[in-house]
Amino acid sequence: MKAEIFYQKIVAFAAQSPAERRLSLIGLHAEVVISYINAVRVITAQDAVRGSSDSRTLGQVVGHIAEWERFTILAVGEIITGVRWPQIMNLSGYVEPDGQVREFTSVDAFNDYQANKHAVWSWMQIQDLAIQTAAALQVLFAHPSLVSWERLEQTQAHCWRLPNEMSVTVSCGWYLWMVTLEHEAVEHSVDLGIVDIG
Repeated sequence: MKAEIFYQKIVAFAAQSPAERRLSLIGLHAEVVISYINAVRVITAQDAVRGSSDSRTLGQVVGHIAEWERFTILAVGEIITGVRWPQIMNLSGYVEPDGQVREFTSVDAFNDYQANKHAVWSWMQIQDLAIQTAAALQVLFAHPSLVSWERLEQTQAHCWRLPNEMSVTVSCGWYLWMVTLEHEAVEHSVDLGIVDIG
């Protein structure tokens, strides 16, 4: 998706009522996740080791998206239980599959940690994680009994500065949903070869 179109949608969604915003994000997420998962599915093991637009391989970029989505799933679990400021907002509370909890000093530190971890993973492991987390997060956000607009609204406000010199202030639950879509639809779309949607 073209960045300017995506950010225009985000600004418009932020101005909607919470109930309308939820429906808008469900629709956009359904479009975005299909394109993202399809792009990940066609990446081969040979493709995965080629360089991306930054210093990571394509496989590491996909792993990076998947790990942010794992972290977001953990945060959504907190939101469901009434937490108003989930740990992800402080880069803490990231749980490895073995149960080890990690904290990070910056977004770059999180990204570097994941790049190093995925440097030794097979492409099949990364691909499976990416598809599973993207699908699970989309279902989770769309489930009205688990992640209602009321649950998202009860989280603390967060100001998101957009690349187009605009900003939106929404509850951090909404922000986590929107930034997930940004990751899949805009931020890495060139590396993933995602065809424009929306």
